[in-house]
Amino acid sequence: MRELAICMYCDTVHERIDVPVRGVARCTNCRRPLYHGNTDLGAMLAVTITATLAFVVANTFPLITLTSGGFQTEATLWRAITASYVQDLPAVAVALAVTLIVAPLFELGLLLLVLVPLCLRTRPLGFTTIMRLMHVMRPWRMVEVFLLGVVVAVVKLAGLAETVPGWGLFGVAVMTLALASLASFDRGMMWRRADELGKLAR
Repeated sequence: MRELAICMYCDTVHERIDVPVRGVARCTNCRRPLYHGNTDLGAMLAVTITATLAFVVANTFPLITLTSGGFQTEATLWRAITASYVQDLPAVAVALAVTLIVAPLFELGLLLLVLVPLCLRTRPLGFTTIMRLMHVMRPWRMVEVFLLGVVVAVVKLAGLAETVPGWGLFGVAVMTLALASLASFDRGMMWRRADELGKLAR
């Protein structure tokens, strides 16, 4: 039976072909990516667990420690959100909370709910709903933008105070790399594996 792939940008229908592990299949019409060649769900689960652990580190430890005039201040994700709210910027505080904490945590949690059962050869409960929620939440994740902003802030503050990067910044960096590498996996494999397991259960 032929497998089809539909371009999410222009709706062009293609017959699915095998591509190298690091390769990308592109739409013949708009040249946008259709799917990736990496279909290893075990590796995808490992990357997801790494991103989850990095998320915990990023939210537990300080991003940077500032020392000036004998005073020391530790900057954390939660303090950045709280400071925005205290300075009468509730919209900024909500945006930070959603894009840096809620969306990544939600996506990683949903990925674990799907990948763990699939790797154990079991179809996840509510699989279709979970996949739709992941598709909706993904654009709200902007950890990489925040990491770039923190790096720029560290460089600018270096001349004003002694700045020491903390484990929280390391966690954000690892989480950013892990989330970026998740994009190199073919998420369609989750659908195909769930479909196979659903047929076996009938």
